Order: sequence, then structure tokens, then C-alpha cells
Amino acid sequence: TKHRKATHNCFAYMIGLNDEIQRESDNGEPSGTAGVPILEVLKNLKLHNVTAVVTRYFGGIKLGAGGLIRAYSNATSNAIEKVGVVRKVVQTELSLKVSYSAWGKLQNYLENNQVNVSDTVFMTDVTAVVYVDTPEVESFTATIVDLMNGQVEVEEGQEKYVEVPYELY
Repeated sequence: TKHRKATHNCFAYMIGLNDEIQRESDNGEPSGTAGVPILEVLKNLKLHNVTAVVTRYFGGIKLGAGGLIRAYSNATSNAIEKVGVVRKVVQTELSLKVSYSAWGKLQNYLENNQVNVSDTVFMTDVTAVVYVDTPEVESFTATIVDLMNGQVEVEEGQEKYVEVPYELY
């Protein structure tokens, strides 16, 4: 509704594990000059489960087919570059319970290895809630148990998708 007076709201999207659903719309622009260039940018950047919409107001100057293709491609590329891209990774929640005397050692390890600590609870013991990539849970747990000489309680929680920043270039 914000851009309902726009001349064109052109879009493209790719959805599915193997991008099996791909659609694009020129929304009144000459055929293949808007939706297809947007879709090609998404394909070239290997983005998945994404939608891009480019809104254009006609300013009185006709761009021609080549100009439209460049305008829609560049608008899409520039927006993606500015917004950034994330990877969705399945991670498992782990609760690591240690004594106060062991907390410094665990905290140091977690910080030095950039482990995602979502919460720390200080009660009779210290419990750090961390998220680890699901395929790494077994090796991470073994490393923590070894590091803490078995003086740690590890409780596995639920899995969830986590957005991790991703560099395209």
C-alpha cells in the first residue's frame, strides 16, 4: 500500500530446497525486462527462499529494453548488497552447568571459540545456554567434557534455525 501509486512493482522469487518454485513478474513493463533480470540476480548470487520486489515510478523518460534490464538488475543487486545475506543453520540448544570455580575456564573457552551464548544463569551453579550447529553437537560436547575434566552437566535442548551472516563476495 505504501507504493500503490507506483507505475510498476516487479518481483521475482525462488522457493524450495532445490529452488523448485521460481516466479517473476514484469508488472506491465515490456516482457522480460524486469522480472527476469531480478530473478537472474537471485540465481547468480545463489540465494534461496527469497523474494525481491523492485518498485519503479515512471519519470517521463523511456529507458528502452536495455535500460530497464540494467535498472532492475542494478536495483536488485544494490539492495541485496546493502541489506546483506544470512544463512539459515540448524542449531541445537545445550545447557552447560558448572560450579562457580569452573565457570571462568568455561567462559574463556566459549569466548575464545566464538560460541553463541544465549543466556547465563547464576544459581547454586552456573548454567550457560549455548547454540551449536547440530552436526557438531557430539564433538562439541566431548570437547567440553574433556576441557572441564568431566565436571560439567550437559543437557541437550531443542533445535532451531538460526540466521548467520554470510559474505557473498
